Amino acid sequence: MNIDNLLNLNSGIQAMLTNGSRVAGTVEVLGDERFVFSPRQPIEVKEGMLLRLSDGQDSVLAKVEEITPEGIRLCVECYASPGDERRQDARVYDKIYLKAKFLCREDRKVETFQEARERIVANKLIIDSFVRGKFGPPGVEEMPFTRESLFNNPIVWEINRKLDLLIHMYLGDDFMELMRTPQKDVNLSASGIRFITKESFRPGDLVEVSMILPMAPLLYLQLLGDVLRIKPVTSGETSRSAIAVRFLQVDSDTKEDIIRYLFKRQREVLRKRQGLED
Repeated sequence: MNIDNLLNLNSGIQAMLTNGSRVAGTVEVLGDERFVFSPRQPIEVKEGMLLRLSDGQDSVLAKVEEITPEGIRLCVECYASPGDERRQDARVYDKIYLKAKFLCREDRKVETFQEARERIVANKLIIDSFVRGKFGPPGVEEMPFTRESLFNNPIVWEINRKLDLLIHMYLGDDFMELMRTPQKDVNLSASGIRFITKESFRPGDLVEVSMILPMAPLLYLQLLGDVLRIKPVTSGETSRSAIAVRFLQVDSDTKEDIIRYLFKRQREVLRKRQGLED
């Protein structure tokens, strides 16, 4: 995700240094997550270190790739914080299938949230029965085990439940509709998501976030969240906004699924960058 999709470049960008001071500067977007930051006064940086940049509302970590006479060439990092991070703080910039559906304004959040949550939980129980094998086939506990019975073969049961999962996913209208949409740039963590949209939202709005994470099998997640912040995006000709959404009442299994995906993507990004450096 490019820097102009993450920070408002028109509001003034500052480098946040480790000693607590801030140095203002300008940003030139190069594309492919890379940009040049030109500080208005000299700052001490080294190639390979992480530098945090802020527009006064949000901040982004970027890795110093090269120091040139024109400025500091950086690449947007996938991590939320330098060094060792807690699992719940893991964060990546990614491109995924995503849909954010407006449900209600803040004044109707209580009753709407309960109705939406019951519907999402019911859908998740169906998927869990196949993905996690939490529920066996009907009547399996009463059936006598025989080696000749294919039904009792654990390999056959695994194949059956995964085939059923694919049928549910590919015949589901919501899933198919989401797969037909273009992928969106996001900043994803286990506690929330940030994305770019042309749709109109307000802080406090309740939204339903549907997304597909490329795992094996595919993770189709439906989450409820409230809009925390809205910020205009400086890139592009059309009017767009960056929307920050905080997830509400995420169950432990879903949170763990998201965290597993985040670390998977972080490893992929690191391998890719190490390959480019070699």
